[in-house]
Amino acid sequence: MRKLLLHHTPKQHFTEEQRMILESLWNVNVNKGRDTRLSIHAFAREHGFPHTTMLRELKRGMEGEILFDKRKRQWFYPEYSAAKAQADADDRNAQKGTGMVFTNVLAEAFRHHILDLKKSPAHARHDIVAEGYAKVPCVSSVYNHIEHGDIGILRGQTPYRPSAKRKRKRPVRRSRKCAANLSIEDRPQAANDRAEFGHWEMDTVVSCVGGRGGLLVLTERKTRFELIVRLKRLTAKAVRNALRGLIRSGAFKAVRSITTDNGCEFLDSEALARLFRDINDTLKIYYTHAYAAWEKGSVENANRHIRRFHPKGTDFSRVPPADILRTQHFINSIPRNRSLKGQTAHEVFNAAA
Repeated sequence: MRKLLLHHTPKQHFTEEQRMILESLWNVNVNKGRDTRLSIHAFAREHGFPHTTMLRELKRGMEGEILFDKRKRQWFYPEYSAAKAQADADDRNAQKGTGMVFTNVLAEAFRHHILDLKKSPAHARHDIVAEGYAKVPCVSSVYNHIEHGDIGILRGQTPYRPSAKRKRKRPVRRSRKCAANLSIEDRPQAANDRAEFGHWEMDTVVSCVGGRGGLLVLTERKTRFELIVRLKRLTAKAVRNALRGLIRSGAFKAVRSITTDNGCEFLDSEALARLFRDINDTLKIYYTHAYAAWEKGSVENANRHIRRFHPKGTDFSRVPPADILRTQHFINSIPRNRSLKGQTAHEVFNAAA
């Protein structure tokens, strides 16, 4: 019987054609005798609708008021006019403000890219546009709708929102610095300005407490291209072996300098420089100041991307190399609107070689 009335979808309004069908069915019902006439509850139940939905729609188009005769102890229902109900609906629609820029299809696409694929809103929008969706809102609109919770994504579910850092309960331990090593203050201006291809930053990402090894991460400053290698141990020898493997594979297309921190695995600058003598025998290794991670911000930003897929508490000795490679490919495939004018690090790196 419901199919005869209309195919109703939850959260969807009645159309004019559906109201015409409802008019004919309801008016036949109210003109029946007392014993055969259905109440609104029974009429809604017979056609498979909630009572509140049917009552709301009938009141919108009734020609009079619903009356109760106490003497006869029965309800009297007026006839329903589809034209009146449609006029009321059109009047309500005319009073609505500007429609939401997000459709249900777009909202679902953004939820898939941000929540399932762990992309930033800007990265998600770039890929959704590439997939051929029409009328995709700008990035600021996406963030505004996330801020107001309109598209099913909460503010804390987007990337780049680490938890608040707890204050240290013990004094900071000062690291030792090798006097023979070059400081970041000695780095050439071309490397500081990202004007020259081939200047890299290097860092490690450690495993959880009780875990083994970690990751060696290198970032080319101009193109933001990432190289990630899994380390069995966080030692100077393991770092040199990983770099030697990258050199043999041809991953480095140009190396003019490397900027790193004062970790014990990086302190032997002469041994590190000797690895690159076939590529650049004048390579210099520069070291940041103690507790100044912002001085090698490119590689630190890459570490933040890595933590999306391998959060703190990960034992990298248990992570397959294929997962590390997928993480590297994901980072190099992020469109960077400001630093690379919308291009990905992979595209710019290949063009700069």
